[in-house]
Amino acid sequence: MDLSEEWSTLLQELLVASFPEVYPKDRLFFKQIPQGRVLAFTPDNQLVGHVGLDYRMMNLNGKPIRVLGIIDLCVSPAIRSQGIASLLISEVERMAKVRVDFVLLFADHEELYNKNGFKTVSNTCKWLKIDHETLTTVGVGTQKVEGLMIKEVGTLPWEEGELDFLGYLY
Repeated sequence: MDLSEEWSTLLQELLVASFPEVYPKDRLFFKQIPQGRVLAFTPDNQLVGHVGLDYRMMNLNGKPIRVLGIIDLCVSPAIRSQGIASLLISEVERMAKVRVDFVLLFADHEELYNKNGFKTVSNTCKWLKIDHETLTTVGVGTQKVEGLMIKEVGTLPWEEGELDFLGYLY
């Protein structure tokens, strides 16, 4: 997804303001470029919200599953708690109606996602470890990771057990 230089600058400012301790100041992604983005604007065309999307196959207990991952969901600090994050989540769910089994994310603030129908799960995760500063592979991680949440949007039920991300951890 290509953005103009102006929109890229505004998005960068939003991401850094939302994740000030960790977000890189020189790019629009943390570890990988999202395959898609949903942006929220005010009526006067000000960028106020963002969610990155990662669509991929994963493996749950030896079975392939189709996952739409939510990455870097954020809302401008000046206008939080006005329902914008829930609107972004609703748009992601609308997009997940076809060929997606689960929407998956890692949450710092689980209450937002709980009220939008997500549930916390406790799976042993396996993923490609990437150093977000040097963008290099540093190994394979295997452990339970706090904040893992899913929403069933297809016909498959979620199972506890082993979840192989078949790639990087969001």
